[in-house]
Amino acid sequence: MNLDLHYRYPKAGFATRTMRPEVYAGITRRVERVQREIADMDRREWFRLHYGHERHRNKTELSEILTRCKAELRGYPHYPWRTPKLGKSPNVCTRLMCCGYQHPKARHMVAFLERDERDAFRRAVFNERAHEGDVLARLIREYLLGKRRGDDTDAAWP
Repeated sequence: MNLDLHYRYPKAGFATRTMRPEVYAGITRRVERVQREIADMDRREWFRLHYGHERHRNKTELSEILTRCKAELRGYPHYPWRTPKLGKSPNVCTRLMCCGYQHPKARHMVAFLERDERDAFRRAVFNERAHEGDVLARLIREYLLGKRRGDDTDAAWP
């Protein structure tokens, strides 16, 4: 409001710097959007668990942290804080699309894939809106179920 009054009455001394109205015209909408983002408890929790330990000493370091965060979020097909939690932990993220591998039932498995195969697998998992571990577990279950039934599934599996 001070900026608006200064623009209307520049000689009254409402502000020390002059700004054109288009610079601050949409500030109310931007502030409301940020307030909605802050009010989203799941979003706040995700950022706390992933970036709460980050510290910066200057604007350059803050910019580097924000750049890393944006790059991480570009890797998800949708916002990870909107995916279901797999467990309850106050200090560890257990969101399905994010850190589901930290679920108590999760076990570390290694798959040897070529780079292009790995990229194709990750895209398919993201399109399915699942976690890589869930898709691998489903494939393994199907394979083992076929083995129990005596199906000749070895031809399908390299």
